[in-house]
Amino acid sequence: MKLLNFQAEAGGAPKFGVVIKGYAMSFETLQQKSGQTFIQLSDVYSYLENLPSSEDAAREFLKYGEAYISSFNDREKIPLEKAKILSPVPVPRTLIDFGLSPRHLGNSAATLIKHAFGFFGSIIAPIIKQRIKAATSGKMIYYKGNHNAIIGDNDTIHWPAYSSYLDIEPELAIITGNEAVPIAGYTIFNDSSARDVQFKEMLGLGGPARSKDFDHSNGLGPFIVTPDEVGDPLALNVKVKVGERYEWKGSTSEYCARPEKAVEFLKTVLTPLPGTVIGLGTIPDCTGLDNDLWINPGEKIEIIFDKLGILRQNIPENLGKIEPSPWGSREELRKFY
Repeated sequence: MKLLNFQAEAGGAPKFGVVIKGYAMSFETLQQKSGQTFIQLSDVYSYLENLPSSEDAAREFLKYGEAYISSFNDREKIPLEKAKILSPVPVPRTLIDFGLSPRHLGNSAATLIKHAFGFFGSIIAPIIKQRIKAATSGKMIYYKGNHNAIIGDNDTIHWPAYSSYLDIEPELAIITGNEAVPIAGYTIFNDSSARDVQFKEMLGLGGPARSKDFDHSNGLGPFIVTPDEVGDPLALNVKVKVGERYEWKGSTSEYCARPEKAVEFLKTVLTPLPGTVIGLGTIPDCTGLDNDLWINPGEKIEIIFDKLGILRQNIPENLGKIEPSPWGSREELRKFY
């Protein structure tokens, strides 16, 4: 089952609903048509708080919609390609991001070192890469992100004026339910990052802050996909398209811990409220930092996960005035300095 928040193409109030045969259909409409009422499907938070009974009800409405799809008019069933798909959790109760992908962490450290220290950095980068990969394997490392910086499908990432090296970070994310159903489903998470300010922060000089927490930096979507439809969450192929220039491929199989372990570990620290989003870590080979290849203004990003769909993100075309970068100026951004 794929759950979503959406608006009609013409706008209007956001609706919580389900995907039925390629259409976005709200639970409000399904209840009105069927003559049944289940207030626990009023919004995604109520759904997550009232599992498993809310999921059972949602599946009954899904069956009803599939059986009577032809009786719904164009205002009641909206083709997915014409719907404005919003973040599946508009404001997460908490946003947690684990680093359960050691090879990505090794790749990232190597690129950061190379840019920070030039020729000397290029020499030591391969050593740093292997040491970071080994040191982080199996470690339950995480930080808290800005849960007020959420965007959805086909929204635009903010490019902060203090960065010349904006990047994306495709991740598998857990949407938490309640104590009875800890993992309500999965979605795609894009943890956008300002790479040229990240190095000093990751050395402990302030922690990941300006590099991660800027406005409109955390993309989620397009759906909450229930675990039964995902199957093995560590067996999903991933593809990233950056405009017409780059296509990167990876897999969730490189995570060093399963989602259940991440949730159980987090419970030793805090109580995840229903609607908490837990990123498991960046898919190796699927970022600019992994490849030392960089996004340009105006490009379209597609993050494609098996079973989960496509999260589309836009890069702004006009950046305004940007500050000099510690990594040096990029020719592609020359007119913005």
